[in-house]
Amino acid sequence: MIHSNEIWDIIQSKMPRRQWISLEQIYDMVRKFGTLDDEDFKWQAPTSDVPKWKRNVRNVLQHKKLRSEIEWNKKAEYRLS
Repeated sequence: MIHSNEIWDIIQSKMPRRQWISLEQIYDMVRKFGTLDDEDFKWQAPTSDVPKWKRNVRNVLQHKKLRSEIEWNKKAEYRLS
């Protein structure tokens, strides 16, 4: 399963600076450059059709937003601080 530090490393190394990027684009980066395994593609909850790895990406973004390491424009777009 992909870990939060790997997700953050991908975001920091692949995300353009000073440019708003959609959550979907961040998902694409993590999917392309991350090491995702079968566990990552299981549903985040029994009644959900969202894979665990996407929840983990959102958790990393939330944590980094609280630490002012990434900005959020309240429209599902992010940029590195």
